[in-house]
Amino acid sequence: GVQTCALPILLAYVNTWAKAWSDNDIPGYLAAYGPDFRVPGGASRAAWEAERKARIAKPRRIKVGVENPTVEFDDSGNVATVRFRQDYRSDALSQVNNKVMVFTKSGDRWLIQQERSGG
Repeated sequence: GVQTCALPILLAYVNTWAKAWSDNDIPGYLAAYGPDFRVPGGASRAAWEAERKARIAKPRRIKVGVENPTVEFDDSGNVATVRFRQDYRSDALSQVNNKVMVFTKSGDRWLIQQERSGG
């Protein structure tokens, strides 16, 4: 079905997001987020982007790993929830946490609408 074909595509989007973060590629990282992204805590999109840029641009080694991903689609097939363990390592910090991302289909692309840690 449609969902089986979309599975590797979605995982590719998650891995592209993780690679952009790992490569300090701010435009590539921000491009993964849809215009309808729900900014955590209700901050403005501009404030959130500025905070992400500051965190990603620091000239340090970052490695973001995606482990044990699972994908669930809603009935429409246009919304997918991806759960995985995020393995984040930098010179300053090493942490593994559970991550949930909700992707919505926009044309032929999947964009992040929500993300949260834990759960």
